[in-house]
Amino acid sequence: MEQMTTYLQALVWDTLYLTERGVKVVGTDAWSWDAPFNFTAEKFAKTKDPSIIWEGHYSGTTIPYYQMEKMGNLDLLPDDGFTIICQPINIYKASAGWVRPMAILK
Repeated sequence: MEQMTTYLQALVWDTLYLTERGVKVVGTDAWSWDAPFNFTAEKFAKTKDPSIIWEGHYSGTTIPYYQMEKMGNLDLLPDDGFTIICQPINIYKASAGWVRPMAILK
């Protein structure tokens, strides 16, 4: 659990590090930008601290940014020389939705 606490703290700091430097969009092939929810639920059960839920997401309340999760084929992209275009799917009365990301290689 101590390692997960360190991970969660790093997640917030890392997200803020990126956004403070002008990053507006992040993406991951992981299930979520945040810690796996079973670890978060276990920690919350012990601490009752609501600030530990969705830390990475809430980093955006300090400096807004967009995040994409569960992306595929990221390993096929070069280290640089590409542009990502994301076409959002609007969902009625939702606060989030999915996108159709596409990479344009230079």
